[in-house]
Amino acid sequence: NVAAVPSSQDTLPPGPGHDLMVRVCSACHSPEIAANQRLSPQEWNSLVQNMSARGAVATDAEFDQITDYLARSFPRTATPPQ
Repeated sequence: NVAAVPSSQDTLPPGPGHDLMVRVCSACHSPEIAANQRLSPQEWNSLVQNMSARGAVATDAEFDQITDYLARSFPRTATPPQ
């Protein structure tokens, strides 16, 4: 039995896109950075596109999966009035 080591499993919820996000984003920074942010789907998309422009390596479909995972896992908590 291996001793529990704090990891992205502790702060990042499981779900579709989790492993992909960890693999792509951890190439440059700790993926746990996402756990400290709460953004709208559009803001997550802009952030993911910015990371793509900075050299994150994934296909367009994979970037879409990452955006969906982040938007679902770390939504903006205050919803603006409609």
